[in-house]
Amino acid sequence: MNITYFFRPKMKNAHSIEGVFEIVMTALADKVEINRYDTTNKWKRLYSFFKARQFQGDINHITGDIHMLALFLSGNKTVLTIHDIGHLERDLKGVKKYIFKILWLYLPCKKVRLITTISSFTKGRIVNTCGIPECKIKVIPNPAPQDFAYHEKEFEAKEPVILQIGSGNNKNIHRLITAVQNSKYRLLLIRKHDSELENLLKANKIPYEWYSNISRTEVYECYKKSDIVFFASEYEGFGVPILEANQVGRVVITSNLSSMPEVAGDSCVLVDPYDSKKIREAIDLVSEDTALREKLIKKGKENVLRFDPTLIAGKYLSLYKELSQ
Repeated sequence: MNITYFFRPKMKNAHSIEGVFEIVMTALADKVEINRYDTTNKWKRLYSFFKARQFQGDINHITGDIHMLALFLSGNKTVLTIHDIGHLERDLKGVKKYIFKILWLYLPCKKVRLITTISSFTKGRIVNTCGIPECKIKVIPNPAPQDFAYHEKEFEAKEPVILQIGSGNNKNIHRLITAVQNSKYRLLLIRKHDSELENLLKANKIPYEWYSNISRTEVYECYKKSDIVFFASEYEGFGVPILEANQVGRVVITSNLSSMPEVAGDSCVLVDPYDSKKIREAIDLVSEDTALREKLIKKGKENVLRFDPTLIAGKYLSLYKELSQ
């Protein structure tokens, strides 16, 4: 069986989708013949969509973002993975939102034979937004990244370090800042530089370290330096940092909404992301309760087993075999 994976244009510091399917492709390398096609950016994107027709396999798999590519491929042998529809739901309005919905979501979903998505939450949003039959959408979660190993660290009770990752407007950094005002906590941020945000940290005298455009090795070092990982976003299609923190052995505070509870299982403290007071209470709780931290770290090791790459790749392989019949 020949599988062609179609990827969005290569972009600096955007590798989440690529990382997920590179793990899947590696796990399937000895089971199927794999080809890869990367689309191009800006005005060349449409040209690369037309050209993509020449690279179709027995099964075509659009790995995410470039949903409109489905309109140029053979629908009967094409799988489309949708990671989330947050941009459509949260960022767009009016006519622009309507056009984007039709071209980026509705028509591609109608064209392809099958849709996969990475959480039950996202599946529900697609069904509600487009009226796509549930039976056409399969939930296959992301595999846990394999490049972060467990790293034991003594909890820094005097000045705990809270790691926050991501620059999107859904990442909830402002409520985290409000939560840690006048406290012992330090922030360790991995996000695009933002002068306004940095001035806010300084004005509130919150100690921090800030990293941008760093390698995966450097990201791992940040996890190792942290005591708590904060991932209480307002919206996530999945939430890979939860699994990364589980693997490294760090306590996670995440949201009680969107996809995060299904990814976290019982390995994290869940909070209302819109309540800074509740966020502070959760931070204080894990900071002060050694037994709870130890329990959550143990649960984290168990949680990542649900997202083992071999298990996830096997789900895709079963899907491909079903479609090839």
